[in-house]
Amino acid sequence: MLRFPSLFSATKVGKKTLKNRICLCATVTNFAQNNKITEPWHNFLLERARGGAAMLVTEVIAVDPEAIAQSSTITGFDPTNEAGFKLIANDVHKEDALIIGQLWHPGRQQLWHPTKSPIGVSNLPDPYSGTVPHVMTTEEVLRVAESYIETAKRLSGCGFDGVELHGAHGYLIMQFLSPASNNREDIFGGDLEARTLFVRKVAEGIREKCGQDFIIGLKMPADEGVPGGVCPDEAVRITTRLSKTGYFDYFAYGQGNFSLSLENHVPDMYFDQGAFIELHKKMRSVSGNVPVMALGRIGEPSLANRIIEEGFGDLVGMSRALITDPAWPEKARLGKSQDIRPCVYDNFSWGEVHLGKPLAEHHNGFIGQVNEAFRLPEPASFSKRVMIVGGGVSGLEAAWVAAAKGHGVTLFSSASELGGGLLLESRLPGRQEMRRIIEHQVFSGEKYGVEYVLNYKVSASDVVDFGGDVVLLATGANHRLPSDLEREDRVLSAREYVIQSEKLNGETAVLIDEDGTAATYGVADLMAQNFKNVILLTSRPRVAASVNHCSAIGVFRRLYGANIQIQPAQQVISFIDRIVTVKNPYNAMENDISDVDLLVYSTPRISNDELADELDDTLVKKIGDCRSPRNLMTAIQNGHAIADSL
Repeated sequence: MLRFPSLFSATKVGKKTLKNRICLCATVTNFAQNNKITEPWHNFLLERARGGAAMLVTEVIAVDPEAIAQSSTITGFDPTNEAGFKLIANDVHKEDALIIGQLWHPGRQQLWHPTKSPIGVSNLPDPYSGTVPHVMTTEEVLRVAESYIETAKRLSGCGFDGVELHGAHGYLIMQFLSPASNNREDIFGGDLEARTLFVRKVAEGIREKCGQDFIIGLKMPADEGVPGGVCPDEAVRITTRLSKTGYFDYFAYGQGNFSLSLENHVPDMYFDQGAFIELHKKMRSVSGNVPVMALGRIGEPSLANRIIEEGFGDLVGMSRALITDPAWPEKARLGKSQDIRPCVYDNFSWGEVHLGKPLAEHHNGFIGQVNEAFRLPEPASFSKRVMIVGGGVSGLEAAWVAAAKGHGVTLFSSASELGGGLLLESRLPGRQEMRRIIEHQVFSGEKYGVEYVLNYKVSASDVVDFGGDVVLLATGANHRLPSDLEREDRVLSAREYVIQSEKLNGETAVLIDEDGTAATYGVADLMAQNFKNVILLTSRPRVAASVNHCSAIGVFRRLYGANIQIQPAQQVISFIDRIVTVKNPYNAMENDISDVDLLVYSTPRISNDELADELDDTLVKKIGDCRSPRNLMTAIQNGHAIADSL
């Protein structure tokens, strides 16, 4: 009997049948090159079909030359990608899944291309960049509507099952729908009927050109999150009106636009799981017989099943969970939820694509590769005895991978609990999800027979006595003491502070931020619970520079909400008699902060590699932060790669 029967029940979308309720939401990968489909672009979709998703929505497909954002944007307005479209449609169908193309025009949010002129609904600026677009004439609007229709016709001819009109996140369709962005005085502006005319014309034209069997979906917000915009009640009115047209086969709801509400677009670990399902339920109550796709931080099979079972939605849309593990659906179907690589929703992957980089994720280093969904380490030609020193994420990853290859693996940790620096991070307010990475690594290690030895600090003689064929040093790294400070009881590294935080409190504490990552601001959140005044200093011109934009919105919201004083361009040069002296690195002006009870520093780290100096280089490999202190993804994937090469 299925563990999650509602989630894995079949359903109809339009005239087509889905084998289950799991859908891949449109996911930007930046895998395309020169606006053309590539093998990784193809594989990303195919592997999620192989992993068991019933319906796949492609990443954005440009419907018009002015919609091209960058070279990684797929074009659909010309024949360039027809062969690629046909191939992915054919391959996805072989996996008993449907393929939907997301039709996209950014409108005024043409933020990335250096020469394209943004076109928009009105002369109101884009809230993210301040860009003011060319305001389309009525004739230009009709031409763009026709470009959506012709692109849909092309995809239909290539074997696609349907299209999704991207009207969320403030893109062109949303610019028509929202009273906050549409102040037109022609037939496309004004009341609800006028503001929905553009998307109705597009859907009507697609239905006429592509037939009744072709799926037409619309993605829009149930809450745009801006004054005067599409609030839940307005979304109800829009949904009610559009459902009566008979053109739409499903509605999907993604929140926010490119204002500060963009944080709601990809709700991170600070949001509740299924943060917006009540909104989806409200939309479903007025959608008639049109299915509703619930989405936004849905990563647990039990939650996904509940969404269907209790009527929050008819479909469950996932992106980040399926980035982390494309076989999520099949593992859930087989009752093997523990085998699912957990998504921790820190939005690292979103941040990578937002910067124009290829899609990447902490503990899936094989995105877009053949057999990504079910890849396991290949067995070694002969078994080795492997000693791993260090119980952080790099050592834990290397341990289970080496054991999965058939090696005998013993991991030593000087701590009483596995997880290293990430374990400490998981103890910060709101960052508990990070612990799930550790738990999955340990689970995998136990499954493959890794032996864990805790509370044991390994010496050079221990390594020699162990007599292993390979020794992997995963001893991590520590924050380095700022050069102008000296060690004392009132000066602690961020990690030292987390360990001792329960017994540290007072009036004023200062946090030196030369790290810029989300974990540092988690330390600030913790300090704000224990000190009346917290001052955050950085020598850089701004804080949160290493945090993806969506999550950085939440960082600033929490910092300012806790009344933490943020002082950029301030370098600490001394801490004497409870006085912290700072200097502006740009104008050399100095200031004092008095009555400081505690000074905490989060700085670039230095490797703990002393043990390597005492050992034979031919025997020892340094991995993770012990090799080079970088980010979480690098630590995990370096450990994986080294172990996979054994």
